[in-house]
Amino acid sequence: ANTRKTGQEVSGGSVRMGGLEVEPIYCAEQIVVPTDLADILKAYTKEVIRRHPDELLEFSARYFRNLADVASSAQEASAPSQEQLQVFHQRVGDSATLTPEQVHSVAAQIGIAKSVVAKVLGVGRFASAVDMDKFLFLLLAMSCENFAAVLQGLFSVFGQKLEAVRFQAFISYLAPDMDPEITTQFLNDLNSQLIDVEMVTYDTTASLPCISVKI
Repeated sequence: ANTRKTGQEVSGGSVRMGGLEVEPIYCAEQIVVPTDLADILKAYTKEVIRRHPDELLEFSARYFRNLADVASSAQEASAPSQEQLQVFHQRVGDSATLTPEQVHSVAAQIGIAKSVVAKVLGVGRFASAVDMDKFLFLLLAMSCENFAAVLQGLFSVFGQKLEAVRFQAFISYLAPDMDPEITTQFLNDLNSQLIDVEMVTYDTTASLPCISVKI
């Protein structure tokens, strides 16, 4: 093979750079832009601007690795249904704490794939104790296509009425990796809009200014 520059090999009309084979682009018709590229880059850019990381490349690698972890769970095994999550919640109760082994045991009884459970445990960075509110919410969120579906599923799985403080805790679990728009400012706005509220329903949360713009 001929070489152009250090680290680049030319073979059969394509260029290999750093182990990746890249086809040369000679005309606009060769450019195919993935439909979700704009949304991915928009969310990534917002997160960079919000956090101002000192090491941009390291931050970017971690950001997209976490994003890939979330996306791959749905590809490796079937996502659990809301009915399965409801049964899971009924068995463990509100605000329970289990060991990872106990979580795997209950999930297996319900028919939730071991690989999916392992992925959620990794994304949630759980150690020896698993907060089941957080675990089940992340499992729900990783099974939904968008924030609106997460919000509807939240009240379907955990009950039609929730304490406002608990609801805020659920939403905070989306930050920062699963939804870069759930920033500290967003959570502060949510808290201020629920400052005098004890219990919430889907309708009351969907009408909140900071929530309504996302659904």
